[in-house]
Amino acid sequence: MMYPAVRISDIGLYLLCPRLVYFDSLGKLPRFGSAKQVLMRSLALSLLQKDDLEGQLKEALQRLRVELPLVYDLKDDELQAALKEADGEIVSMARGLICWMDQLIPFEAEVELYSEKLGLSGRLDRLAPGDTPSIIRTGRPPENGIWKRDRLMLAGYSLLLGEKENIKVDWGQVEYPSLGMVRRVPVRSTDKARVLRIRDRVRLIKGGQLPDRPEGSPCQSCHAQTMCDMKHSLASKFF
Repeated sequence: MMYPAVRISDIGLYLLCPRLVYFDSLGKLPRFGSAKQVLMRSLALSLLQKDDLEGQLKEALQRLRVELPLVYDLKDDELQAALKEADGEIVSMARGLICWMDQLIPFEAEVELYSEKLGLSGRLDRLAPGDTPSIIRTGRPPENGIWKRDRLMLAGYSLLLGEKENIKVDWGQVEYPSLGMVRRVPVRSTDKARVLRIRDRVRLIKGGQLPDRPEGSPCQSCHAQTMCDMKHSLASKFF
């Protein structure tokens, strides 16, 4: 039996809270991030040369000020606040990123990946030098390494890249452009195996099974909180 491909973004939602996968399958979640997330991701991908990073970022910021409202349905006050915040960070961003540019360019942006055999698909933020999967984050990293969610999403992208190019992808990285930082991490076989197990659970959820809400879920900041608080009769012991 053939199943629709599970997107790596679904894996990410599952790791935040399995119920988010359920509500997303109903079309109840926003289709893109906050204004700050959209802006910083666009700025990170605007750097095409290793020289004059500050100039490139300033030019991109002015362009995005006009373009982003035409592409995304962003609230004007949120976008203006994000633009102002980014403007104040450009100098420190450029200073921080200069030592990481060999790991960022040349690159392919927004790389669509698909594997019928793995039952996975995804859109990778950046395919960095050395066939390195790279994802962009606007939050802060942990004290060491990267967050578990990002580690597993990188494992998912490495599976897709490995099959497409017939290579073994040993490393991935997470970019924190507002901090001028890149964290490079090894891709573990155990993480790849866990991604495939989560894929199977995501399929069940998308098939209509509402999972239990796990302890520690970020309920207070969740877009689905109202829906999630409603009484549901179906639940699976798998979750």
